[in-house]
Amino acid sequence: MIAEGKLFVASVDRHTVYALDAASGERIWQFTAGGRVDSPPTIYRGLVLFGSADGHVYALRAADGALAWRFRGAPRNQRLVAFEQVESVWPVHGSVLVEDGVLYCVAGRSMFLDGGLRLVRLDPMTGRMLSETVLDDRDPGSGKDLQAYVSWLNMPVALPDVLSSDGRLVYMRSQPFDLEGKRLPLEAMPSGGDADRGAPPATQRPEHAHLFSPTGFLDDTWWHRTYWMYGSTFVSGWCGYFLAGKAAPAGRILVFDEEKVYGYGRKPQYYRWTTPIEHHLFAADKLAPAPDESDSASPGGSRVRVEKSASLNPAGKPVTVMAWVKAEKPGGVILARGGGAHGYVLYLTGGRPHFAVRVESEPGLVAAEKKVRGRWAHLAGVLTAENELQVYVDGRLAASAKAPGPLAADPAEAMEIGADEGSCVGDYQGPFGLTGIIDEVRVYRRALSPAEIEKHAASTAPAPGDDSDLVLAYSFDRKDAADASGQENHGTIEGAVPAQGKLGQAMEFTGASARVSGFAVTHHWTQDVPLFARAMVLADGTLFFAGPVDLVDEEQAFRRTNDPEAQQSLAAQATAMEGKQGALLWAVSAADGAKRAEHKLDAPPVFDGLAAACGRLYLSTQDGTVQCFAGQ
Repeated sequence: MIAEGKLFVASVDRHTVYALDAASGERIWQFTAGGRVDSPPTIYRGLVLFGSADGHVYALRAADGALAWRFRGAPRNQRLVAFEQVESVWPVHGSVLVEDGVLYCVAGRSMFLDGGLRLVRLDPMTGRMLSETVLDDRDPGSGKDLQAYVSWLNMPVALPDVLSSDGRLVYMRSQPFDLEGKRLPLEAMPSGGDADRGAPPATQRPEHAHLFSPTGFLDDTWWHRTYWMYGSTFVSGWCGYFLAGKAAPAGRILVFDEEKVYGYGRKPQYYRWTTPIEHHLFAADKLAPAPDESDSASPGGSRVRVEKSASLNPAGKPVTVMAWVKAEKPGGVILARGGGAHGYVLYLTGGRPHFAVRVESEPGLVAAEKKVRGRWAHLAGVLTAENELQVYVDGRLAASAKAPGPLAADPAEAMEIGADEGSCVGDYQGPFGLTGIIDEVRVYRRALSPAEIEKHAASTAPAPGDDSDLVLAYSFDRKDAADASGQENHGTIEGAVPAQGKLGQAMEFTGASARVSGFAVTHHWTQDVPLFARAMVLADGTLFFAGPVDLVDEEQAFRRTNDPEAQQSLAAQATAMEGKQGALLWAVSAADGAKRAEHKLDAPPVFDGLAAACGRLYLSTQDGTVQCFAGQ
């Protein structure tokens, strides 16, 4: 925090707030509180205001650091040990909120612990308490338990955070309060039609849009589920954590002005379940239009989904996959089961049929030389009991290669026909949807002989030959994905439409969407940058950001995890993230994202904050270092 020619910074584990001369960096004064001070202080009318893990709120004179007043936000002077330090049972975050002449802060750890949280309103000049609101596991309006408002994997906010305000309301994460400290009535959380298949839409309320983090502003773990958002609602869960970023601007870190949000986060194609993620810098409007949910079930285009079952478990078994395919474009997935750890996939690249497997993340691949685009072709992929990969075109063996071994486990991801939305089995970027028609899909838990495959390719009627170990058979003749194998592995059609096939009816697939379905955020500009932004500030039309260098193409590294070259790159990235290779400081134009400056840093890349004032930049790191740079 910068004010009155001074830089105020908290040294978290030292319990200490420092005042430095903003021009020279010389220490002017320091004050040690009774517990950790986890975030920068707030400056108001000559006072330095902050909370501490000892349960108190402190007010110091900005001029000399003398204590002006101290208020105990904790209901009792009761202690425990946390992070190897003695703290109050009801700690207070360092950054307190002052809005319209009133100080707001929250003491406590959870609404479900120790009698709940205390939302306290104080006179910032004297420390006199104006009001106290107890936030516990009951809704004061209805008397219901908070659990009554749980829907799917979502529940009302119950954990504290640094508070924020838009001038009308005060917010703790996504929970709004009025300016008197009263929690607005709780509402039922969003719900979806099938809790096991997908999350409800992350519908946003424009009147409650504000900057927040679902996990709290002070969560600095490098984890892709902890995005900041400029919106009102977050949707959680194993298949919902990324959806909120499709409905509102979101990223690892955000800043904003009157009209736009600037951030560093996923590229649009990665707003789906995925292990590798590539990022970019972006500018977007604060309020996005409501996403088009009409095709929300098919975020990568069209496909047929097949849920996991015991009969489809390929672990330790040979596998045969076959289908009639008429591809309009040279690339796309025909059938995929699994992901980057375990699985198999039959697909086209450059018009050539490929069959690939993943065994304990190690890839195996065989590819035919013959191109099949633009005509009906019978394609088959086989993993034999002798760990040989085979690909057949029109009933003839086109190529073979050694597999890394039998499939070692049941893949975590289900089966898809026409796309591969999750983590990818093959060397492509998902969902890699097929544009064309697929007919007569069959999956066996055995290796069919060359004669059997040739018989299928030559037949003018469905399902010839020995069907032992047949676990999935789709003819699409009834214009659905009914399984004729007897194993009840029926599929769900999403976006694909019936079409004339090779042998009766088939399914036509549209390939990957040109946009990410349901992605309502429109970018004014985007910029690829060679670093992971971990600190950011907007000043005078320039966006400044800093972080460790980005050395790895995640898509390529994920597909080639066991390659020595990929391992070397990953090791170098780990070293960079630990701060052993320095970091970068960048500046770009807020108007169009154009690069203005780049500066190499020797400081560790784990930053507490980046601030700008009077033509200078101030960068603080978790090792207690503060650096000053010329703003330009």
